[in-house]
Amino acid sequence: MKLYSLKLDASWRPIEVIDCYKAFSMCRSGRAKVVEDYDIKAHGNFMFPAVIVLNSYVRKNDFVMKCNRRNVYARDQYTCQYCSYKAKNKTELTLDHVVPKSRGGPKTWDNIVSSCHKCNLLKGARTPEEAKMKLLKEPRRPRATFIDYYALSTVPKEWSPYVYLSRS
Repeated sequence: MKLYSLKLDASWRPIEVIDCYKAFSMCRSGRAKVVEDYDIKAHGNFMFPAVIVLNSYVRKNDFVMKCNRRNVYARDQYTCQYCSYKAKNKTELTLDHVVPKSRGGPKTWDNIVSSCHKCNLLKGARTPEEAKMKLLKEPRRPRATFIDYYALSTVPKEWSPYVYLSRS
């Protein structure tokens, strides 16, 4: 069983998920302090750290989500952005470039949307205006939380007081 620790900076903001052994080493070397332990013994009487806090501040930029298939589908809530069809699974969807790749459309958050196969075929290599198809909403880069960035479906109970669980 692989255990991970939540690393907080000195202002108690979550900055990273790290291997428990690395967290254990950081605490033993004096770079961090243990906040919460797992109920599992490491070496002798030592416990594996679940949450650690660094002794120093770390400047960390916002969490930026990669523009990939899974994240685009999640942003669009598994819904075709042209006909509002709600897919039951990811095989019913495809990615569509608003400005087609053949016209230099980039693979960016502002140019990619979820689309059902029927709408994607209907739109073809045209823009939505040319195909007379209206987008449900303008594609945008989503705001990512710590949970989204690390794609955590479940959060250990030891982490919950330190992690902002709201999804936006």
